[in-house]
Amino acid sequence: MSRFSWRSGVFGLPLVAAAALFLNPQSGLQAGSPVTSAATIAPLHLQVENQLVPRAVDRTSPRLSWRSPVTAQDAYQIEVASTAGRLTAGEADLWNSGKVSDGRSLAIPYAGAPLASRQQAFWRVRIWADGADAPGAWSETASWNMALLEQTDWQARWITSPLFDPAESTPGLERWLAATANDPQFRDPATVADTFGRLRAMRPATYFRRDFTVDRPVRSAMLYSTSAGYSEFFLSGEKIGDRILNPAQTDFDKRIYYDVDDLTDRLGMGEHTLAIHLGNGFYAERTAFGLDRLFYGEPAAIAQLEIEYEDGSREVIISDESWQAHPSPILKNGVYSGEVFDARAQLSGWTTPAGASSADWVPAAVFADAPTQQLVAAEMPPVRRVTEVTPQAVLNPATGVWTIDFGQNFTGIPTIDFSQLNLEPGQTVIFRYAEWADDTGQVGMNSGGGAPRTKQVDAYVSDGVDAQPWSPSFTWHGFRYMEVTGLSGPPPINAFTAHLTRTDVDRIGHFQSSSELLNRIHETALWSFETNLVSVPSDCPIRERNGWTGDAHATVNMASYNFDMAPFLEKYLGDFETTDQIAPTIVPGRRTRSGMIDWAAAEVFLAWEHYLHSGDLSVIEGQYESLLEYVAYVETVADGDLFTDDTHFYGDWCDTLPAVGAARPLGRCMSVSTPGEVTATALIARVYDQMADMAALTARNDDAEAFTARRDAIRNAFNAAYYDAAAGSYGSQTANAMAISFGIAPDSELERVSAAIEHDVRVTWGGHASVGALGQTWLYPALSDHGHADTAFAIFTAPGAPGYSYLFDTLGGTTLWEDNMQYVPEDGAEPGKSLNHPFKGGYDAWFYSGLGGINPDPDNPGYKHFRLSPVFPADLDEAIVSLETGYGLIRSEWARTDDTIGWEVEVPFNTQATVRLGVNDIAARRIGPGTYHFTLSQAGDRIVSVERE
Repeated sequence: MSRFSWRSGVFGLPLVAAAALFLNPQSGLQAGSPVTSAATIAPLHLQVENQLVPRAVDRTSPRLSWRSPVTAQDAYQIEVASTAGRLTAGEADLWNSGKVSDGRSLAIPYAGAPLASRQQAFWRVRIWADGADAPGAWSETASWNMALLEQTDWQARWITSPLFDPAESTPGLERWLAATANDPQFRDPATVADTFGRLRAMRPATYFRRDFTVDRPVRSAMLYSTSAGYSEFFLSGEKIGDRILNPAQTDFDKRIYYDVDDLTDRLGMGEHTLAIHLGNGFYAERTAFGLDRLFYGEPAAIAQLEIEYEDGSREVIISDESWQAHPSPILKNGVYSGEVFDARAQLSGWTTPAGASSADWVPAAVFADAPTQQLVAAEMPPVRRVTEVTPQAVLNPATGVWTIDFGQNFTGIPTIDFSQLNLEPGQTVIFRYAEWADDTGQVGMNSGGGAPRTKQVDAYVSDGVDAQPWSPSFTWHGFRYMEVTGLSGPPPINAFTAHLTRTDVDRIGHFQSSSELLNRIHETALWSFETNLVSVPSDCPIRERNGWTGDAHATVNMASYNFDMAPFLEKYLGDFETTDQIAPTIVPGRRTRSGMIDWAAAEVFLAWEHYLHSGDLSVIEGQYESLLEYVAYVETVADGDLFTDDTHFYGDWCDTLPAVGAARPLGRCMSVSTPGEVTATALIARVYDQMADMAALTARNDDAEAFTARRDAIRNAFNAAYYDAAAGSYGSQTANAMAISFGIAPDSELERVSAAIEHDVRVTWGGHASVGALGQTWLYPALSDHGHADTAFAIFTAPGAPGYSYLFDTLGGTTLWEDNMQYVPEDGAEPGKSLNHPFKGGYDAWFYSGLGGINPDPDNPGYKHFRLSPVFPADLDEAIVSLETGYGLIRSEWARTDDTIGWEVEVPFNTQATVRLGVNDIAARRIGPGTYHFTLSQAGDRIVSVERE
């Protein structure tokens, strides 16, 4: 049933009345719109660097944004002062922009006096509405704080463990070693022995502490802190912040993110303790892949607490040789191998002044040199526990073996209440984490593949009391099933819970439809993406956990519709700049290589996608030199105007096999339908197209001309080499979809090429898609933009393999599988490839751009202007789509009602949208801010009537 309740008489408006609601193209004003008093207009939602009140801005020219509650903003004025009082008095001693004729209100760069480390700046903005002679009211005052802009601002020193001895062997520890290292996929005795040796040599995590006294009232207290390795910081018994698995993975030798915490309200007069818990993280990882080059060094931490007292005096508490160190009860910790926690080794109150009683504390070691070239204030949200996942069943596949089924494959951290498990002192419980289990609950870990030598396993050693619930601190797991051994009896299900764990980017997009299957397909794409977002866009959580660049560009469109990706993409683009590789397969980190041009094209595509959705040109400007390095490398591997060298591309990875259990002739997950040179050449044509646009935007006109010429040459060569004019096809669904979406196919051939896709889907593949990672995003618009929306939609509902109902109902999948056709469920074997691969979720962008019709405009990015052009598949009754942009909420909701379609649209203040319906609709209908109720023809290609609220 439709959620719309149309008011009587609304859609009886004659067409001339409907036309009057569209914008006058001459004036740009909304016809008949009410005029708001200029004096009452004040900007809202002020942000700096995408944050409301940032504590650590590390850019010398911060980006300022706001929302203007007017039909159209004509100009703005920004004032910035060193104190709130000066700003209120009109003394903008840092910057007064004056009146700037500009309708934008996103990412406006600060252009005032130079800002110093730690400086607080206060700002406000006012605007002129379009057609108004006088400005509106000033906004409320907002502020930001600058970070430590110079490395010399750091007085603190890096402290590290005095290298405590590895834990001694115990029967429980040996069980953990066997579970994580003795993988049957590794049959070489030397490899297995090396892995055991590396795990045995792994040292415990480390506690650090420093006591200090506050003897007078505190005006402010700011803690600047980070680590090489994962860390948690504490003040007088309480954890600082809710971030985990911190700091984010970077090229640690080049840059490490630090955090800034305001501790003013927590520093009362008296004794205090600043404490750190330090683990290995990616920084000290040298076990899972058996590669010493992945090891940056021993973990270290740095802390600088700057206190300003009410009397004007200052004190700085820094990490140095005065700190004390002690082994943590975490005996082993690895990102890939898991953790061993011995509750008997816990130190009560170690983060409080009273916790210094142990005689085992020793002085911390101090690094002579910093482990990184640069400390950078964190520019994206941290990793947090985001969504609770509760178990659905406890299975008992064998004597003494219990499997906790959480009902959903995800990336996360379990929390276990051992007080309910009645353990004896020294009793060791082993946890193995898996994506798959058979019907009895017997877990299988083959989907973890052979990339890491170790499997994800935790161990907990009881102290006989187990008063506090336990979670691992310095690792996370990809799993649906948690196997538990070492218990004396069956565990209660309520002793277990877990949390989806990811970088806490905001959710901004929402999609729902009348099809429960489609809704599940959407949610599955989200689960797959969110569970591969632990500070990098990873390939899979059970296996490599690396920021594969091809996976990043395969998902960036769908990600940008669902999440506020701007800060995340800026961080990841920075990883391209710090890597030592050219055209890297993975960033950041040292487990990478150069040369795969189709994967590394991500740097170009992500920079462009960031611009489209944010309207921020500064990121392109800052990335430009790095982008030039990439395209220069691309030219070194070109075969004239094609890209045919198969050592430089992966291709349409894991596309659909023609039958369940079929082999891949080229091995691994190489494409069976589309030659790699086809996708590589198409992608490079798109690279040059976007490079030409970015060069033009940044006034590099010679570059723009050269890139345009190169794009045209590659397009022409692509058409000459791969287009079968008789068939109207480039040979596969992916090739055809790319040719249409990337502007390669000539205009005269677009309908034929789209028809070729439609025929291939419907006839050759029985209603299914054959695309892999690279084709997922482009297939659906290539169909629906040319009149084949019904076929595009039908792919999602097609029965049998490889369809989504097959994934859900036959395979039991809850996330997107890397390759759901190689696995033969009737054989009873375990799946051999990842069961959580987000690069198969590129389709989800179409739910917004196609079914919702919401599309950004490259000429007016950030949704200052956007297109509304939904499609209405005959077998779908309703779609509800929304997107929170920098300017406000865009909403597109439609439902079928008898012989018409009701379509409701919301356009934010200070934006415009162009409405286009159907393939043959050439009208340019612009609408301004407001809510519109359209009645459309049954086919959705004609406006019957419209009303604006």
